[in-house]
Amino acid sequence: MDNNIGERIGKLIKALNIKKVRFAERLKIDQSYVTQLTSGKRNPSERTIFDICREFNVREEWLRNGNGEMFLNVTEDEFAKAAATLSNDTFIRSLIIEYWKLDEDSKKLFRNFVHKLSDDMRVKENSPEKSIQTKASNQ
Repeated sequence: MDNNIGERIGKLIKALNIKKVRFAERLKIDQSYVTQLTSGKRNPSERTIFDICREFNVREEWLRNGNGEMFLNVTEDEFAKAAATLSNDTFIRSLIIEYWKLDEDSKKLFRNFVHKLSDDMRVKENSPEKSIQTKASNQ
């Protein structure tokens, strides 16, 4: 068992196979703060502990005390149950589950695609051609 939370954060970064700068970016904190955490010079705030657990799927008990496994074991069934609470549409539930499985870079690409698609749809809805079609169908 590790002696302090800083050592466990260092182990987590190593297990994730990422650099401290990437770890900091994902948590929206400064890299120097991460260095202070891993060196034991500072302790993480409650918010930082929460963010680490959420962002990297880490068990809070392990992060705080070194007990148990490092990572949560979230099953696809648990994802499906959570998605079912959000929508009755099978396609939407599947989309949510697959989105949750993506890494952050892929999520960003997907979000950009959806925003571009919705922007394109708004432009089409407001185009003069759409107004002409609507008037013609009402006659």
